[in-house]
Amino acid sequence: MLNKLKEKMEQLRDAAENAAASVIPNKVSVEIQEYRYGICQGCEKLYKPTDTCKMCGCFMKVKTWMPEQECPLQKWPKAPISK
Repeated sequence: MLNKLKEKMEQLRDAAENAAASVIPNKVSVEIQEYRYGICQGCEKLYKPTDTCKMCGCFMKVKTWMPEQECPLQKWPKAPISK
């Protein structure tokens, strides 16, 4: 029962993050987003159950798409917008 609830919560979180990322008007390239998110995945400050940063509180699957954003720990910088 607990595993089913956890799975459903993860599905809802993923759906919300995907919806939020889809409405960002100016995004970085897929390569930059994957690079940034990969760094976050290995960071001790990532709260994995919700994919949020313990430093800034952001949802990292969304934040890593935003060119004007940067890691609060300086692990990745602002980036150019993908055309």
